[in-house]
Order: sequence, then C-alpha cells, then structure tokens
Amino acid sequence: MKTSFLLFLLFISLHGLERPLYQQDFELDANGVFLPVNIDGEQCDFLFDTGASFVVLDNDYTHLLGEALEIEEAQARAGVKFSETIMTPNGELELKLYKAIPLKLGRLQIANRFPYITADLKSLWPFSGRKFCGILGSSFVHQFRWEFDFDRGKVKAYIGAEPYGGEYTARTPILWSRGYIPQVKVTLGGMPLVFDIDLGDNGTGRLHTQNLIRLKQRNVILKSHVQDVITVSSLSQSEEFRLGSLEFAGVNYSHLVMQTSRQNALGLAFLKRHNIVLDFPFHALYLTHHKDYDYREEVDKSGIRLILKEQKIIVFSIKPMPGAVVSNLQEGDEIIAVEGMDDMTLFGLRKALRGQVGEKLVVEIRRQGEIQEGEIILGKDPL
Repeated sequence: MKTSFLLFLLFISLHGLERPLYQQDFELDANGVFLPVNIDGEQCDFLFDTGASFVVLDNDYTHLLGEALEIEEAQARAGVKFSETIMTPNGELELKLYKAIPLKLGRLQIANRFPYITADLKSLWPFSGRKFCGILGSSFVHQFRWEFDFDRGKVKAYIGAEPYGGEYTARTPILWSRGYIPQVKVTLGGMPLVFDIDLGDNGTGRLHTQNLIRLKQRNVILKSHVQDVITVSSLSQSEEFRLGSLEFAGVNYSHLVMQTSRQNALGLAFLKRHNIVLDFPFHALYLTHHKDYDYREEVDKSGIRLILKEQKIIVFSIKPMPGAVVSNLQEGDEIIAVEGMDDMTLFGLRKALRGQVGEKLVVEIRRQGEIQEGEIILGKDPL
C-alpha cells in the first residue's frame, strides 16, 4: 500500500513537472498561425494546418527532396490509403509525393514515415497576407499535445505521455478521418454531424452543401447570401450563411457565420473563441472559453476584396454590398492609409470592412504613382 502511494506521488510530481518540447509566440492578428521552421539552413514560416493531411513544401524546395514516390510506395510508407489527387478551388490537382527529409520546428523533428507534398504556395501569399514556405499538416502535428493560448498568442507542444491534466471549460473526443484529419462531433438543428478541426481555415467554418440544404428545411439557417470569394486565379462564388445555433462539446453557440464547401469544418476564427488543447496522443480536445466566446460575428459590408501584393495592400475587386458606397476606388489601387486606423495590415483592413452599418472609412490610395483620396460607407448586414 505504501509503495503504491509513493508511486502515485511520483506520477503526480512527474506529470506536474512536464516541460514543453516546443514553445513559440505567434501573431494573433494574422490570417493563420504561422511558426518558424528551419529549412535548408534558414528560418521560414510554416502554416499550422490540422486540415491538411500531410506536410507541404513550396515548389522552390523540390530540389531538396530527391525522386518523387509512386502512390503505392507512399501509401506503404504511411500505412494510410489516400487519393492521388485533391480538389482545390481551381479544380483537381495531382499530388507529387516525396520521402520526408529532416526539418526542425524548434527541437521537434518534422520528418516521419509520412510523405511530403509540394505545391505552389507562393500563389497563396496575396490572399493570406503572409510569405510562407510550407504547411505543417496532421501527419506531423498528430504526434504531440498542442496548447494554444489565443489570449496571448502562445503555443506549446508536449510529448503527451499522459492525458492533459490542466483546467478547461469543455472537453470532447477527437476522431480521425480516413485522410488522417482530426474531427469532432457537432449538433446542428438536432442533426449530429462530424466536422474537421481545421486551423488552416481562417474563417469560422464550412458546411457541406447537402447539409446546408437539410438545415434550411429544418429552419436552422437564419439567413444566407451568395458572396464573391477570391481563389488563386479569379473570383468564384460561395453561399455564406448565419446559423441560429450550433451545439459543440455540450455548449450552444449562436449566430455563427459559415460558408458552403465539400466538407464540414470548424475553422480558426471559431477555435480562437477559446484557449484550446489538442491532446492528439489521447484523442481529446479541451476548450477554455473566453468571456466573450459567444459574440455575434460580423461579416463584410463593403463588397471590396483585398490582397497583399509585394507587401502592398491592393484592391482585387469591387462589387458594393446593398447600401454600401464606394467612391474613387478602382481595382488595382493600393490602399496606403485609412483615417484614424493604426493597424494597416491585410487582416486589420478586412476587419475594418466588417464594421458597423453606415460607418465611413476615408482611405488614401496610390494609383499610377499619384496619391488620391477615396471613401467607403459600409452597407447593410447581408446576414
């Protein structure tokens, strides 16, 4: 009895003294969680993306990877079946898979039995507002326990030898898709659904089109509208909608805004309503609610789409929302200042365009080398 008690005290002591293998600050006001990775002797940002099955490198690093793997060899290495192609906003993309090479996230070794994928990530820089060299997908991040503090912009990773033992508000099991994406159960209008946990999606979340049709029949959708969405090469359209309520981990959330997609997913904007622990080794998600976790989400009321090009904020397209006024702005204009606004980043400007109905933004623009003034008056809330 005495020996058992001493072993118990030793376990508690060791658990309490567990030190993170990795810790890093990250920018809260950014379109994703970007972490520095050592690649080819240099530091370069990678997007932390639980919605991606594998680690992805930009095409510029293909020369480090050797010969591409045949799909059968890649599947044998990973011990997981997956498709040779993926669907993107611009159509079907054939995967190029390679044997993993050593990369470092702090002290963490990224390479394992899973293959790497290459892609043209530079084409995504204008929309994310960030230059990044790769994506840390689930094939790497599933090995550890990740603790995200979205109050202070800090992340820690642990070996996770024992289940998470800290404080939390809600807990829910983590499931895994066939593509090795972490998933959770969500209830919408009494309908149980499985959603991906997708930290690579900067929005609140996505819903499969067929599920949206079913929810409309159940009067769960408060309002919806079709919006323009920037893809890598052009504008496309997606249905955006506001939910009456969503039940997750025993908690109801109201007035969430989501978009249609080919899969269900909870994105970064939803998860940032909490501090979270992704205890992948023990298949559990822990959430600590912020005091304003159930805030009403605002949407764009301008109809202006912005990108970052050569570190300049550029007007990509203009299609004014009902009631909005856009004066002396054209596609291709560079926005260099907004009256009374300090956060002149892509993230900050997009947030400003989700402001209150009737709010006026006086903007300074550069057009063909000439400085001019324009004005935006935010229109009606479409949702």
